[in-house]
This record gives sequence, structure tokens and C-alpha cells, in this order.
Amino acid sequence: MGGCSGDYQALLGQLQQQMALMQDTSTLLDPFMRLEGLDKLRFSEHCTERPGAFPSDNALRTLGRRDFLRMLSSTLQRVLHRLAVLQQHLPETQDLEELGVARWNILGLKNNIYCMSQLLGGASELAPTTAAPGTSPPPTPAPDAFQSKLQGCRFLHGYHRFLHSARRVFSQWGSSPSRRRRQSPVWPQLDLERKHRPSRRGKRLVFRVRLTR
Repeated sequence: MGGCSGDYQALLGQLQQQMALMQDTSTLLDPFMRLEGLDKLRFSEHCTERPGAFPSDNALRTLGRRDFLRMLSSTLQRVLHRLAVLQQHLPETQDLEELGVARWNILGLKNNIYCMSQLLGGASELAPTTAAPGTSPPPTPAPDAFQSKLQGCRFLHGYHRFLHSARRVFSQWGSSPSRRRRQSPVWPQLDLERKHRPSRRGKRLVFRVRLTR
């Protein structure tokens, strides 16, 4: 991994740009469904995210910044292993190029997450990504090939939703690594004395300002 940028705003912008691209279902879910012949299904009935597969919106919003980065990094690592499993289950005569692209995009995202953690003082809690993702043992076999395809579809749907939710969290971060709010300046109190001063045109109100300390 290359050196980390010390520019908080630039790094935050990169993270949001990466996630804006990766949350788009056309980068992975849509081509996966076409390849597996699932694009003709009613999506709402068959490919919805399985509850609990990814952290919910509320769970992400309630985390502190460093805890959020840890959650994001560990979840993406799990996604890397699952994508390797999906690749293994594809027919030998078929290849989904988007799977490989998605895995490298995740690696880049994880590196920027590590760099942001470093800016926030928690880099020791995360390990930088230095190599291509490996594989993991396949999950429990599905009852049949069709169910296996549906599992992959549901997982990818949850993956895109998770990235969308995480990006929204980043969009709420302030312009500084510190969460401390700027205190409003303390102005001296103004003591207004209202007096009447006669004039040729009649009486008018005159205000005298006296600074009290």
C-alpha cells in the first residue's frame, strides 16, 4: 500500500466517490443476475437482502467514527471472501469480469479506510491491505443450484445497500477530523439606555451604547 494522505477532506472525498461507484448495482449485481439467468425474476420476491447479513442503517449511524471504520473494514473483508466463493461456483465456461473488478475496488476502499483510521488515531486497530484477496471455504451448500444462485443474488443486493448506507454516514462527517464544535465568540453585553432628546421637529428616541464588563 502506498503512503497515506494527510489531507482529511481529500481522503473523505475519495471514500465517498469510491462508494458512490461501488454502490451502483450495475457494477456487480446486475451482471451477476444476467449471467446466472436471474434477470427475469421478480426482484422483490427473490433477491432481497437477507436480514442480518449486513449491518443495518441504524447500526451504522449509532457508531462512533473509529468503530464505524472498524465495522466497515471487517465487513468488506468478509465480502472479499464471499466474492471469491461466488467466483468458484460459476460454471467453468463462464467468467464474470465484474467480480474481479469489484474485489480490487474493495481493496482500494479498504486502504483508504485504513488511512482515515490513521488520521483519527486508530490505525493500529486496522491492518492495511497489501495483497489480492484470497479464498475461503465455501458456505453450507444450498439445496440446489437455483437456491445457490439466489443466495449470491441476495448477498450482492445487501452488499450494494450496505455501501449506500455507509456512504451516507460519511456524508454526515464534518469538515474536520475532530468532532469538537467551534464555540461561538463571547461578545460584550450591550447596555442600551433610551433617552429623549428634544429637536426642532419634535422628540425622537436616542440610544446610547455602553459596554459593560
